[in-house]
Order: sequence, then structure tokens, then C-alpha cells
Amino acid sequence: MQTTIEKDGDGYLAKVEGHPNLFAFAYSKQEAIVELKNVVEMIMDYHLEQVNSERIIRNELASYAMN
Repeated sequence: MQTTIEKDGDGYLAKVEGHPNLFAFAYSKQEAIVELKNVVEMIMDYHLEQVNSERIIRNELASYAMN
């Protein structure tokens, strides 16, 4: 994966190639990188929550199978 930072109007757009939801805009390159890191962390947290929910469902279904 490649991260790019490019001038965009009055600021900078940081994005991860091949991942359309991983992008951030800020008024400096450094701020754009920090914001992109925050976006990645938010998406990782979201996916972790999804996995945890799916584990709970799987465990509930497994308990039904044992009855």
C-alpha cells in the first residue's frame, strides 16, 4: 500500500492508494498525515467492533447447537 500526499487547493490531501475511504484533508502536510492516521484508527476500531459483535453472535449460535 502506498500513501500519497498532494496539494489540494489551500491544503493537502493524504490518501492510501486502493482504499477509497482512507483519506484526509488538512492545511499542512503534517496535519494531513495526522488526520489520515486518525481515519485509519477510526476504521480499525469500527472493524474491531464488528468482529466482536460477530463473535457474540457466533457464541450464541454455538450455545443453541449444544441444547
